[in-house]
Amino acid sequence: MLPFNPFCPISAAKITGLKATVILLLMLLMKSKLLRVKMSLLGSLLGLLMLTGFLISTGVLTVVAGGAVLYAASQKRS
Repeated sequence: MLPFNPFCPISAAKITGLKATVILLLMLLMKSKLLRVKMSLLGSLLGLLMLTGFLISTGVLTVVAGGAVLYAASQKRS
């Protein structure tokens, strides 16, 4: 078995996916707590803002992870 290489794109994709999952769970937890404590218009707007920010960042992370996988695949062919 090869030692862990932090510059390997596949490892980077796995780590990025894990970070995205953890961020998703934390964002949903904060949103739930915020909406439960403050069921006002301000709380709803803040929750929507946090959810939108999360969805945008997840999309960016997905593109980065996909690029890493494609880069790894192109390096294997060479």
